[in-house]
Amino acid sequence: MGEETIKMAERFNARVDGYVLEAHTGGSLVSLPESLDAVRTGAVEIAQWPVGVFGNAEPRFASAELPFLYNNVEANVAALDMLLPNYSAVCEEKFNQKALCIWTATSLDPLSKKPIRVMEDWKGLLVQAINPPTATTIETLGGSAVSIPWPDAYTSLDKGVVDATMVATNQTEIYKLYEVAKYVVPIYIVPTAMITTINMDVWNSLPKDVQDILVEENMKKAKILNDIFVPLTRELLATLAGHGIEIITPPVEERDRWRDALMPFTEGALADMGAFGARVQEVADEVNAKYPYTTYSP
Repeated sequence: MGEETIKMAERFNARVDGYVLEAHTGGSLVSLPESLDAVRTGAVEIAQWPVGVFGNAEPRFASAELPFLYNNVEANVAALDMLLPNYSAVCEEKFNQKALCIWTATSLDPLSKKPIRVMEDWKGLLVQAINPPTATTIETLGGSAVSIPWPDAYTSLDKGVVDATMVATNQTEIYKLYEVAKYVVPIYIVPTAMITTINMDVWNSLPKDVQDILVEENMKKAKILNDIFVPLTRELLATLAGHGIEIITPPVEERDRWRDALMPFTEGALADMGAFGARVQEVADEVNAKYPYTTYSP
């Protein structure tokens, strides 16, 4: 993701005279928890951040990570493309920033030290929870949510503080979580989204042609990342299997049990968001009809 951000900045700089876009990746300029407020205040001009992480600051952001909202990564990508104006409107209304692009970071699914094959297997499991929707997901399925920051996943699993975590497949590979857990259930439980926003005062100061180029290059970045993540979601499972991870794919009927248990929470959260939530539900219904769920097969 950082590499594509750097490439985006280079493309922008090659097209625009009088403006230079500098990319500071890996939290070198501002930490993730500070990113939303840093753009709001103008401490940084642009940042990219996971939408659902800021559900405490704005409940509508939590819609990006509601369990079983989307059937699969294809539905998630299609929905985010349609919902970008809606997320931008929230950013403009409350946080003095405009959204330039949005993309998926795939889904958070259970990675565990014990096999989870049916819903009853969640009972008694201590599971790392990195945000409120994930905690509710874990508790509803029968596990016990343990609030632990994401960077502590490896050590928490290694030391037995938790039995499992909810994590994206690519993160399992990148952070070598396969060394401390041996089972993954890739059924697209908690979708994710990353967004790039720009401070509104900075945006309004830019000429229209520069604004257009900035949007074009960010949208291109998002498409490149989506095109990477969609196939990678499945390809990496074979890689994890090579590391000794068992890929557990419950039959559709069992997945439906998990989904049905969580639908009251997801639908209720969207209903509480009023017109915004109704739009998200409308989009979800549309993309899920287009991209039905299918079980993973190697």
